[in-house]
Amino acid sequence: QPDRDFYYLIGLRISNGQAYERHSLWANDVNDEQRIWGDFLNILARTKTPVLVHYGSYETTFLTRMKARYGIPPRFTSLAAVFDQAINLVSVIYAKVYYPTYTNSLKDIAGHLGFEWSAPNASGLKSIAWRYQWEQSHSEDLKKILITYNTEDCEALERITDSVRSLVAAKINPTSATEKEFVDVY
Repeated sequence: QPDRDFYYLIGLRISNGQAYERHSLWANDVNDEQRIWGDFLNILARTKTPVLVHYGSYETTFLTRMKARYGIPPRFTSLAAVFDQAINLVSVIYAKVYYPTYTNSLKDIAGHLGFEWSAPNASGLKSIAWRYQWEQSHSEDLKKILITYNTEDCEALERITDSVRSLVAAKINPTSATEKEFVDVY
């Protein structure tokens, strides 16, 4: 939660080029944050050759803060390089790829690429309000809305990632590209 320096939901969409698996790691409160960090590390450790792809600075800050708070246990030291090499797709796109949109926001570009969120006018600001409402009510419906929104952000990120990947496909060795498992984090 950006206004409280607390991470309550980590979404992952792991693609190996042919299929994907999705994870939504939920924390009821700040006491669950370390647990979802551990779950996140376990999932990445099971991924053969993870490449973290994210959109914007929020996830960069998340990775930095969680490593500082909880560290990376010795059995996960191989993941340190994965975090250091995480790809912020905004920095890849910025001033290099021009989509016919008004901004480089995830919503604008993914929308241009045909992606639609199930919640009308879904946004990060709305997700903060939904979380506050969930904290008051513990409504399973609100929790489902938040998880769905996060899952759809991961799907939107994958749509943009695929778009960029297709633009540079001629420069990538197809064999090595298919051996990687791309992990979209949002």
